Amino acid sequence: MDNFFALIIGVGGADISETVKDAKAIRDVLADNSKGAYEPANTFLLTEKDSSKNEIIKAFDEIIEKSTVDSTVLIYYSGHGQRFLNPLTNDYDYYLITHGADLNSKEDSMLNGDIFSEKISQIKSERLIVMLDCCYANGMGMLKTKDPETEPLSNKALHEKLQKGKGRVFISSCDDSETSVILPNAENSLFTTVVLEVLNGLFTVNREYVSVLDLIQSVLEEVPKRIEPFHRSQTPYLTSAEGLNHKYFVCKNGQWQSPAQAMALILERLKINHNKKSINMDLYQ
Repeated sequence: MDNFFALIIGVGGADISETVKDAKAIRDVLADNSKGAYEPANTFLLTEKDSSKNEIIKAFDEIIEKSTVDSTVLIYYSGHGQRFLNPLTNDYDYYLITHGADLNSKEDSMLNGDIFSEKISQIKSERLIVMLDCCYANGMGMLKTKDPETEPLSNKALHEKLQKGKGRVFISSCDDSETSVILPNAENSLFTTVVLEVLNGLFTVNREYVSVLDLIQSVLEEVPKRIEPFHRSQTPYLTSAEGLNHKYFVCKNGQWQSPAQAMALILERLKINHNKKSINMDLYQ
């Protein structure tokens, strides 16, 4: 699967250190040859100090250069977003918060949504998946400010800037009025937990590859269902899904076994059980 690429960003920070763990977990599945089977050289993990604006743009440029129309490209971002009123246009500018974000130097230290959108539009692949695991309102308050012209990022508004091209899927972890949560005793955020299960093939054990349809269906169904017992609401938001079919694959399914492998495993188990019975009979005698 040397034509599959992934850019995985977990910004980290004192208030959302879990984003690093989430990003690393996504990378560990995709770049494992026995699981997702992405080439490690095509899998870019950017966390903490490596998730600065410049490093993200550099990784984007490498994917843009290497990928083709037939590539599959997965973009995963876990962190904060913010929007700021632009006095020149009287409209909001949207930013993904990156490592070293400085409120007084937004263009140099944060990733402007227009730049993010431009980089995505430069990716030639017709199969592109963008996932944002981030919150709205207080859950996105990494940059504390009393500036009345500053408001949290709207997931919907950001996605509207990213809707370009064919076969491009855009999923955010929650709706605009919600936060992205971590359930008690969980290792990862709820959204990322379900994504990891999908990438690991837990919903599709009988298929060799995990499709984008598996990803969409599982995330949209499982996240709201799993949080309901906690009397909370988290509704993943699917902004765009065009040109999709069952052959649009996200990664290899590490759970799948070919018929020959499955038969070999069955025979091996039968052999082991047979040997155990022989041992038990010897002991009995």
